[in-house]
Amino acid sequence: MAARQLAAAGFTTAILEKKKVVGEPVQCAEGVSEFGLASNGLRPRDEWIAQRVSGAKCVAPNGKWFYITRLPGYAIDRPAFDRSIVDGAVDDGATVRTATRVSGISRHDGGWRIEANGESIDARVVIGADGPASLVARQAGLVRRLEKIVAYEYRFRREDVPSIDPEFFLLFVSQAYQGGYAWIFPKGEAVNVGAGGPIDGHAATVTFCQKMGIDVARRTQTIAGSIPYRYDLTSLALPGLAIVGDAGGITNPMNGAGIHPGLFSGRIAGECAVAALTEEDPTTMMAYDRILSTSPFMDPLLWWMIERVRTWTDRFMDSVTEEIHGLDWRAVTAARALRVFLHKPWLAAHGRDFFRMIRTLELCDRYGW
Repeated sequence: MAARQLAAAGFTTAILEKKKVVGEPVQCAEGVSEFGLASNGLRPRDEWIAQRVSGAKCVAPNGKWFYITRLPGYAIDRPAFDRSIVDGAVDDGATVRTATRVSGISRHDGGWRIEANGESIDARVVIGADGPASLVARQAGLVRRLEKIVAYEYRFRREDVPSIDPEFFLLFVSQAYQGGYAWIFPKGEAVNVGAGGPIDGHAATVTFCQKMGIDVARRTQTIAGSIPYRYDLTSLALPGLAIVGDAGGITNPMNGAGIHPGLFSGRIAGECAVAALTEEDPTTMMAYDRILSTSPFMDPLLWWMIERVRTWTDRFMDSVTEEIHGLDWRAVTAARALRVFLHKPWLAAHGRDFFRMIRTLELCDRYGW
């Protein structure tokens, strides 16, 4: 996304990709909202849409559920999607060097020097989009702490997953996931099933499949990867440099969503880079940090809420979900909450959590998943 902005503005732009094939291996549950694409200037292409979905449901341990969001979106073919984004940058003049491993960056002559595959490349602007480990952020001296969680996923044929909802993504919550969740995402003729959180993702996924009556032996693909959880960077930008997407911990901590935040942060970084190069002032890149810090993806409420969710018991999740089973979270009004507290007074002690969760869902729904 950053390269698209730069190349379209006429600047010499290179994408250095560590992998031999852009977008592979897949490390993603592959869901994104229509708003996430449209708000970043993207139109869905048939070749990377596996199917449309109508939103997502949250499923409590007792099987009761409510709508997290009814914003429409897509289950995508992530490699085809990634290649489409890169192709768009190439169409505007960017070059792509695959199988190119960056081993270091350093300040040089008012810009940056990149070491890759044994050679040096000088650039006036560097944008680190290098995933959760982010060599660029570390070598730029921006990292205080990188706390990651592991997500693990199996792909199955549609007929091998008995508990699928054909129109909605299903997110299964439980204290077993310690603030994370398990999921079943329909994807055309396939289904992605997994679990993630500050847990053993592999063991949790196997256990979840067994619970749902899914035969692990019938999986067609295994997918695993790290998700930024709590990243503490001194800044997301330096003069002539920006850190985007997973590399900056720019994911939604409530649901682990990273595609929309990645698109947004890459686009904004590209726009700031164009301004910095046009004005010949590398400090203009610092605007990127200010924009991202005030974006919904970095809202402190999300972090506060996920820490609270980690303390919730299955009994609490079941009890709350029973009250809004089959409804949209927007059905939670002050009058409904009062009725719940009257016949379940022990829930009143969680009133603050309850209403902050509503604000959190509103924030996530407003800006798309």
